[in-house]
Amino acid sequence: MAEPAADTQTVECPSCPSGRMEEGTTTLTFPETLADEESRGRQGPIVVVTAIPAELCDTCGEAVIDSETVDHINELVKDARYLWHRFPDRLQAEGVTVGGEPGEEGGVIRVDYDRTELPVGRANVG
Repeated sequence: MAEPAADTQTVECPSCPSGRMEEGTTTLTFPETLADEESRGRQGPIVVVTAIPAELCDTCGEAVIDSETVDHINELVKDARYLWHRFPDRLQAEGVTVGGEPGEEGGVIRVDYDRTELPVGRANVG
């Protein structure tokens, strides 16, 4: 087994008594409910991030993700939502699949963790 990431020195599963952690990938889903007065109750886009590097339990499937990866996931989700709402034409990038129309209720943005670099730092868009 390869060396685990620095802040996930887990060998035994934290969730089940017999599992062992192995390197792999996982998928996370981030729903969005819009909260501003104008949009109250409408469903924003669901962001699905795929191919996330993680340690996975070989018994129960529990995923452990290191803090640096979590930070990157959070940036991808924020950037994808920002582009969806403000600059939908810039949401096209390698590793991004969009279902639905930006600005309309609902929709899905699929972002591949390994292949996607969204054209954001919000300061660079405008």
